[in-house]
Amino acid sequence: MHLRLSDDRIRSTCRDLLKQGGRLSGRALRRELRARFGSVGKTARVFEIWREEAGTRALPINRQAAAGGGELEDRLAAAEAAAAENLARAERAEYREIAHQDRWGMEVDRLREQLRAAPKYAQEIRHLQEQVLRLSAELQAARTLAAE
Repeated sequence: MHLRLSDDRIRSTCRDLLKQGGRLSGRALRRELRARFGSVGKTARVFEIWREEAGTRALPINRQAAAGGGELEDRLAAAEAAAAENLARAERAEYREIAHQDRWGMEVDRLREQLRAAPKYAQEIRHLQEQVLRLSAELQAARTLAAE
């Protein structure tokens, strides 16, 4: 059975390993995921999360003590603002997609009901079905004659 690891499980495992000691390799992370959860996850996704987590740990803890601490804070604030903007844009897009699907689903249902409510709908369908059966019989008879 395929087990899909959640991003949270991967992140927490990565953070635990980073706390234990220095550098962490992607392969070591995958070994630990297999040991803990019995699955290593998709390589690209695990390595992407690993790079994110390893990158956040590489930032200096005391930003004021680091050279250019103000610049790092500015970059961090800009990145957080961009992330918030991207999240808001994604939520708006999701809302628009749901509204779009709902609108056109309702429109299709309305048109189907309108068609069913047409006065001669059932009669027309029966007539067309009879015509198809008659034409099929004629075609079969013509094929039989042509074969002889």
